[in-house]
Amino acid sequence: MAASFSLTGSLRLDPRWTDDLNTTTVLDSARASLSFALADGDGADEADGYFKDVVTVAASATHTYDLTDLTRNVFGGSAGLDLAAVKVLLVRNRSETAGITVALGTSVTGTLDPLGVLYATSMESGWAEATLTITNAGAAAADVEVYLAGVQT
Repeated sequence: MAASFSLTGSLRLDPRWTDDLNTTTVLDSARASLSFALADGDGADEADGYFKDVVTVAASATHTYDLTDLTRNVFGGSAGLDLAAVKVLLVRNRSETAGITVALGTSVTGTLDPLGVLYATSMESGWAEATLTITNAGAAAADVEVYLAGVQT
């Protein structure tokens, strides 16, 4: 049996507003629900590689991932991963005090406050970048979760 890959994800926001006007309560809400599915392959809406890591970035330090040489643990072993294109990027700053900056080459950049999350997708061709850099300019270490999905070389 050949191995295959698939990935589904969603982001759901449910804001509610309540305004008490004397004897009447006015409610309003709006829902945003974004979902995606990537099938196994290297075309549009497809991916064949996934990477997850939790890294501690020391105070005033930078951690760089070489996207052409990632080590992933699957099925009880480890294997190398060379991502030619990144289609899903999710970075979560777990620090309650340190902010970080994230740069997927020059394609995606963002600044995350403590406990911040960066979520970006490029489902068609993906971002062809060789590095993901996380910089912590703060005075305390930051634990950072990194999730990548994309197309292997």
